[in-house]
Amino acid sequence: MPTDAALGIAINDVIKDEAPNLYSREEVTVLAGQSLSIGHVLGKVTAGTVPTTGTADVGNTGNGTVTGVTGGVDVKVGVYTLTCISTVANGGAVTVQDPDGYALPNAIIGTAYTNPQINFTINDGAIDFTVNDTFTITVPAGGAQVREINFSGVDGSANAYGISHAAYDATASGEHTRLFTSGGTYEVVPGDIVTGEISGATARIIKVELSGGTWAGGNAAGTFTLDTKVGTFVAETLAVGGNTNVCDIAGDLVAMAAADVPGVAYVRDVQMTSTNLTWPSGVTAAQKAAALAQLKAKGMIEMTQG
Repeated sequence: MPTDAALGIAINDVIKDEAPNLYSREEVTVLAGQSLSIGHVLGKVTAGTVPTTGTADVGNTGNGTVTGVTGGVDVKVGVYTLTCISTVANGGAVTVQDPDGYALPNAIIGTAYTNPQINFTINDGAIDFTVNDTFTITVPAGGAQVREINFSGVDGSANAYGISHAAYDATASGEHTRLFTSGGTYEVVPGDIVTGEISGATARIIKVELSGGTWAGGNAAGTFTLDTKVGTFVAETLAVGGNTNVCDIAGDLVAMAAADVPGVAYVRDVQMTSTNLTWPSGVTAAQKAAALAQLKAKGMIEMTQG
């Protein structure tokens, strides 16, 4: 049973009951850089980077532009369509349709448009727009990773998606890399423990990529990927067991960037103890209430007592 030593709780302190056959759970990908606790309220990255400008239809009469495009907390993936419905000199009104075909409030040419889904400004050009001139704004899909709910996020993560099943640390990959040269005749393979012959530092090989030479020829060169690093390597030769001077490195191993990690989340049909949920620092009562309402809509029933 997953437990979180930092919080002093186990998952059954958060989730009291769930649908049969693990139907309440879903395999998820935790976004790189996130450190999640048991019972963390999650958002999901559904939307990618919103373009900063709109795309004019090739048949437009007016030569104005759409600029200053940004997503809102309720941005949707897909195509927003802006269509001119009335014109005056240097202005006019424009309908705004979201990717699901729903009408948002109309926009006015020359006036900044703000909405929880999308924001932009339609700029008048030297040639006025005419009725049915159109712009589109295409919002790409995001990576679908989960993260701590981000109430100011404009990628879908402002909405409550679920609750983490366990603690997940995606703040560091734990892997390192290092170029090597002058390989000896011993062939380094994944699983080998390399030791710095000056520093005494150690690490485990998990991947070997040759860029030139051969081990048999004593001139192998390439890149190591390593983990379980202990100590600090220097410019030195490496040994593997009794095999000395296996290869040369020019300095310490380089930590690889944080990476997404797999996880599990509860996303539907559970009974949960709301007092044991983990929230972002600074969360307000109103934000909690809104997120809990979104979870309730997914069949996640709030219990206030443990």
